[in-house]
Amino acid sequence: MAPPSEPAVFVRDAPIALDRTETIDELRATLARIGYTGEAVRGTLGDDAYQARERDVPAQLRRLRAGTPVEIAIRLFFLGASISRGQATDALAPLRVDDLERLGVVAAADDGLRATVRLVPHAELLLAGSRYPDERPDGAPADYVATVTAPSAVLASLTVRRPARTALDVGTGSGVQALWAARHCERVVAVDVNPRALNLAAFNARLNGVDNIEFREGSLFEPVAGERFDLIVCNAPYVVSPDARYAYRDSGVPADGFSERLVRETPDHLEENGFAHLLVGWILRGDDWASRPREWVEGGGCDCWLLLGVSRDPVTHAAVWNEELALDAGRYGETLDRWVGYLESLQADGVAEGAAILRRRSRGASWFRADRIPTGRPAPASDHVLRVFAAQDHLGELPAEDALLDETFALAERVRIEQELVCRDGGYVVEAMTVVLDEGIGFRAGIDQNTASLLPLLDGERTLQEAISAAIRARRLDDRDVQPFTAGALRIARTMLELGFLVRRPDGGGEVDPLTD
Repeated sequence: MAPPSEPAVFVRDAPIALDRTETIDELRATLARIGYTGEAVRGTLGDDAYQARERDVPAQLRRLRAGTPVEIAIRLFFLGASISRGQATDALAPLRVDDLERLGVVAAADDGLRATVRLVPHAELLLAGSRYPDERPDGAPADYVATVTAPSAVLASLTVRRPARTALDVGTGSGVQALWAARHCERVVAVDVNPRALNLAAFNARLNGVDNIEFREGSLFEPVAGERFDLIVCNAPYVVSPDARYAYRDSGVPADGFSERLVRETPDHLEENGFAHLLVGWILRGDDWASRPREWVEGGGCDCWLLLGVSRDPVTHAAVWNEELALDAGRYGETLDRWVGYLESLQADGVAEGAAILRRRSRGASWFRADRIPTGRPAPASDHVLRVFAAQDHLGELPAEDALLDETFALAERVRIEQELVCRDGGYVVEAMTVVLDEGIGFRAGIDQNTASLLPLLDGERTLQEAISAAIRARRLDDRDVQPFTAGALRIARTMLELGFLVRRPDGGGEVDPLTD
């Protein structure tokens, strides 16, 4: 097995002076007053502003023509370009530039004044992180801290948002997961091995007026030994990598050992009925993509819903995680060879990345299911996740499969059916139908005409057996077709319940509360 290479070399930006709380508060108020929001950034730079790289900055700067205070802030904090001291004074007044320098968010440079951090509006938050990673052969600093990324947005969407007493954010980075958790949890602990990340995360907490987060330095659960939490979130360095360079990406642990340790140790820090949402990566061997994570959770006392985000062959995996080197063809090729060779030494067919959602539950046997996340970022999925966990619990307690026939179901509120029509014989013919859950994770599934005839009859009033009988009458099925139709409808109902398309209605009444059922 090839050993990890390229040890981390930390090159820090100027640290934020966290004791200058009045200046932090004034900065927040000033940026709010001038309208420094995500909407303003996109309206000025375009809808793809948040996906841009440092190489795109020259083009983006040429979109800033009005010279308004918000454009000056975008130039300074979002794009990392220089401005004159006079521009900063005029745009940010009455906030003093000298105070921002003492705070550590701006510094004098040869060409004027530059920000030492990248300050990004994200939803209702302001997040400070490292400036654009340098697209040069030696890459970004090892302690680079991203503001918000696509994986962190997915994790935030998947997290259960119910009131809780305590939460833990492992690998907090810029603190974005801790900030979201602080809104519905009484107390949050955020840990990271990167001191630069903790400095920025603590700054972000103050900048967003959040005071119920405690920050601790250390790896994984070491800073919280012996403690348990109602909620755990983790976007730590899960990437399967031969390197140990970047704190945000490379754990330095061989193969997928970091994710394995994370999954195996999480149950010891969860309160009963507590949820953990973990981004993980694992090597693939054979056809069963869920086999390794399934082994990790066995015997841990937790139910697990594994969600596959992507699976890549070794070359694609190496290319995606090293694309910042692409401008240096020689080093890029050498890095690809080293990564691919490393995966070959592990006998890996590929690498998978996704989320493991765990819930600690001592009552009954633990369950495990695995599904693929549809392409695209999921919408806020807390209710959907809770519905799926409640459905799995219920199905595990049924005395027999056909007991579902006596229960009442309704379609979830945002279920729709899409049809694909083709012109044939002078008219339109339905070629394909898809049922879509237009909320949460956004599952989609192809359906046939039998299923399409059943779904409208699941109205929250009929039992499943009554809905099936009504569909049989509507389709005028022969007696020989009744049993196959009923068996198929039962399978469909179970699958749709498992994926959250259906909601149980006890005695034809209100929806079962997934928090307590």
